[in-house]
Amino acid sequence: MAWFKKHNNDTDVSQESSDEDLMRMLQCGDRGAFDEVYRRYSVRLLHFMYKMLSDEERAQDLLQDLFLLLVESPEKFNADRKFQPWVFTVAANLCRKEYRGPIKTEIYDNISSISADELMAPIDNAIFKKHLRKQLQTLEFEHKTTFMLRYQEGFKIKQIAEIMNCSEGTVKSRIFYTNKKLAKNLKDFKPMYQKD
Repeated sequence: MAWFKKHNNDTDVSQESSDEDLMRMLQCGDRGAFDEVYRRYSVRLLHFMYKMLSDEERAQDLLQDLFLLLVESPEKFNADRKFQPWVFTVAANLCRKEYRGPIKTEIYDNISSISADELMAPIDNAIFKKHLRKQLQTLEFEHKTTFMLRYQEGFKIKQIAEIMNCSEGTVKSRIFYTNKKLAKNLKDFKPMYQKD
């Protein structure tokens, strides 16, 4: 990356290095460590931020801001902590600043707008995902973020509590509330969900 000057101590970073080791190397100015962190997380973080904002261009901008922060201030990461929850915390906080709240349009609130053809045909996964995305846009930021971290990113309750800076009970409550609301609003699809 152009942000780094080439150092004689730049290494060919092993793909087996832990994220935390990569951040330690990055804090010492190792360009290869940045490249590996970017390779591991850029697509996943972009996907997460796009799902949060429903705006690909803005998600790209925020991804660039996030990695610029890593380049300019790598010392902000405490290498004694786990990197993955930390970087998702940063991503969620960037999205929080951009989040404009629930979309208040009837088409998003009214799942009964599903066409007769859609209901008569076997339920297509793409159709369900389309309506799920619409419903997710109606949620408050904390509920949407918790849902995305749990079901899209696969984080455990404890990790989500750390990322969202709240108790595990609050995370469970948000998941329960969100699942209940989605199950009600997507009832035509007969969604099944696990209770945590």
